[in-house]
Amino acid sequence: MIDGQIIVDAVVHPWDMSPENQNPAAEAQIEAVYASHKLSFDEAHADYALRPDEFFRDHSFDTIGRAEFVESPVDFAVLHALPNLGFGLGHITLPEKCAAFRDAHPDRVKMYGTAGNPGVASAKEELRQQVEELGIDGVKLYPAFFYGGVGKGWRMDGADWATPFFEYCQSLGISRIAVHKALWLAPAPKEAFEIDDMDSPLARFPDIRFEMVHGGAAFLDESIELMKRHPNLYMTLESTFSFLLTRPRVFARVIGRMVTEVGSDRLLFASGNNLTHPHPLIEAFRDYQFPPEWQEEFGIRALTAEDRANILGRNGLGLYGFDADALLPRIAEDVFARTRAEGIPQPWSAIRG
Repeated sequence: MIDGQIIVDAVVHPWDMSPENQNPAAEAQIEAVYASHKLSFDEAHADYALRPDEFFRDHSFDTIGRAEFVESPVDFAVLHALPNLGFGLGHITLPEKCAAFRDAHPDRVKMYGTAGNPGVASAKEELRQQVEELGIDGVKLYPAFFYGGVGKGWRMDGADWATPFFEYCQSLGISRIAVHKALWLAPAPKEAFEIDDMDSPLARFPDIRFEMVHGGAAFLDESIELMKRHPNLYMTLESTFSFLLTRPRVFARVIGRMVTEVGSDRLLFASGNNLTHPHPLIEAFRDYQFPPEWQEEFGIRALTAEDRANILGRNGLGLYGFDADALLPRIAEDVFARTRAEGIPQPWSAIRG
């Protein structure tokens, strides 16, 4: 919590980028991912960037939990399991590890499972096991599958995979699905990250709340039009929030247009930890306002305290079902709160000591 505002981090995914899980044929992509991590911070926050030996490892959930709840004033977080993204050899973030951390800290954490199999029957079985064995709170999907060293994209309006999969999600009682869009990551096919396939499923599955992860990173006009038409679409601002530090003019244009044209009640703060660190993003946004000259240039209204509260946490409380009245007294006495009360450590203290 900061200035009385509850903070929910909508995307947290400790990556396994250890040498044992790196695809040797994707060296360029692996280096690009690390470069993206470093570019998430401005010069004033360079100490938040991990060194190569710190980044290329199987990040422990305790490290990430400490970064979220001790080094940063985050109250609640949503863990995203991740399948093979092409530059790995297996899951980048294992569902079982997400569930174990969620079960250890149920007052703080929800978790999304994932499916990474191009065969819809196998994907359904993968999902069924995670629902029954892990009790997942939602699903995170990547828009491409990787098998035999080949990446193949899939469309959200496709009848062969997406439609039967979404129908199966509904039958299992899953009402939250987050899909990585807008931000291309090689070696996946670039067209898989476009958003022209979202209109139909948003209309056909109104009871599913879809999150466009990396919302605003590209396709801003199209994203706003989708939000206007579909009240079940949320913008999860992973990566986009880092623009506040590194591309402030772009951040003002993206967030300003969304707030002005759609409102702030479906925008979600997300760090993407460990690809960024939540603390500098939260600090930069706590009293943030669009500069007057950019308000005039982009035709955007001023940001209000209610907007900031919505984005930082209020929207996440509602979407993910965190009961703040019940949970805040409990987390005020948990191990993270007690450790934070002893003094806020430097970033990545679990790694750096």
